[in-house]
Amino acid sequence: MTEGWQRVGAMSALPSVLRDLGVDPAEVAAAADVELELLADQDSQIPFRSACLLTKVAAERTGCDHIGLLVAAREGSDTHSIGAVGMLMRNAPTLGRALLDLCENHHRYVRGGVPYLVARDGSAWLGYAIYQDPGASAEHFQVGALAVGFSMVKELCQARPVEVLLSRRPPADPQPYRQFFGAPVTFDADQSALVFSTDALALPVVRADPAARQALETQVRDYWAIDLPKVSDQVVRLLRPRVLFTDDRLASVAAALAMHPRVLERALQAEGTSFRAILNHTQVDVAQRLMARTRLSITAIAAALGYADTSAFSNAFRRQTGQSPRVWRTTHLAQGT
Repeated sequence: MTEGWQRVGAMSALPSVLRDLGVDPAEVAAAADVELELLADQDSQIPFRSACLLTKVAAERTGCDHIGLLVAAREGSDTHSIGAVGMLMRNAPTLGRALLDLCENHHRYVRGGVPYLVARDGSAWLGYAIYQDPGASAEHFQVGALAVGFSMVKELCQARPVEVLLSRRPPADPQPYRQFFGAPVTFDADQSALVFSTDALALPVVRADPAARQALETQVRDYWAIDLPKVSDQVVRLLRPRVLFTDDRLASVAAALAMHPRVLERALQAEGTSFRAILNHTQVDVAQRLMARTRLSITAIAAALGYADTSAFSNAFRRQTGQSPRVWRTTHLAQGT
């Protein structure tokens, strides 16, 4: 997979948060191998692994587990942090359309994590998932990304989630999380997402300008004019949230890419892989992240990934890794990695 990168965006507020907490941002940046000057420009790009490491080091040096929430609470850490796509969102007719703007254009400025919007059975999940190996614990980065999404929703229409799911163990003090989101927070979840009623997606965006949006749609297509990720990388991005919603069939992913399934398979074969290989890798990757970062049982993880029973999941996991899920988890936790 191509090495990921992250647009600085809302992370530009991190240095001021660190200073307020009595920590030198230059030292934190150096520990993450990031030039501090890059954090002053929201349009700068840094390696995705460095972005994850930066938030991890920041949390450790400050002793502030919820540092991602402090960054997201700063002025400008909302749609204004993502340039033209943010302007497009601010002029969307509804919250749902604005969130789709975010999800559909995210690849323009980030490779390594993916926001997603799933609506079914009266609920809507606005989530954030990491699909690249961050090289370090990414829980603080993931929480920060979700918190920025929360700030965007508040800015657009003041909608409030009915629940917040966080795919991490509970912190020593969960109160800052409840205060920030203003909603029940569930830790040890199978995903990190804001959960809304689907009715919230129809809420109008305040002060949206339809005429401005029409011009912005063209501008966004030309903004950050970059090549699309490889087909295999696009499939990984699409599959990462889908494996938790049993929407990971070849036909579904091919339709999302506007390709015939056979055409998609041929494109993947040309890149030396297959849909089944990517799906198997994605399922194992999600399972490993959940085993490492949450207290979810193996049975619960198997169910989250759509397996009919735990033995089927264990057999599939063993085929991919050479270890059973329980052995992998025990070894991983013992190593502290």
